[in-house]
Amino acid sequence: MTTLNKAKAHFREIANKGTGHITVPEWDTTVYWKIGGLNFASQNKIMELTQQGKSAEALVEMLILRSLDENNKKMFKLMDKQEIMREVDPNVILKIVSAMGADDDDDYNEIEETSKAEKAIKN
Repeated sequence: MTTLNKAKAHFREIANKGTGHITVPEWDTTVYWKIGGLNFASQNKIMELTQQGKSAEALVEMLILRSLDENNKKMFKLMDKQEIMREVDPNVILKIVSAMGADDDDDYNEIEETSKAEKAIKN
């Protein structure tokens, strides 16, 4: 198995860590998302917006990219972006995107702890 194949297998593994969710009473719904697994192609626009100082727009992009309904279908379309930017409570968006990030951080911390344990075993 080549290094690239190993790297792709690793990404498939972390991209299938299940789903997270948050109940959003303001919207009378639950928002779901896949934990981890956003590739660079998906993250590119978010990173560009962040580097341009457009953090609010980056949060909306993240919301659009990751939000799923209970049937694992996208909740929003890219064409909804301007409407979300203008007519949706930014505090609710921040709450949802923060929950998504917290799940990703938990996953990353789990990987870091495993890495530390592996180093300790080798020493």
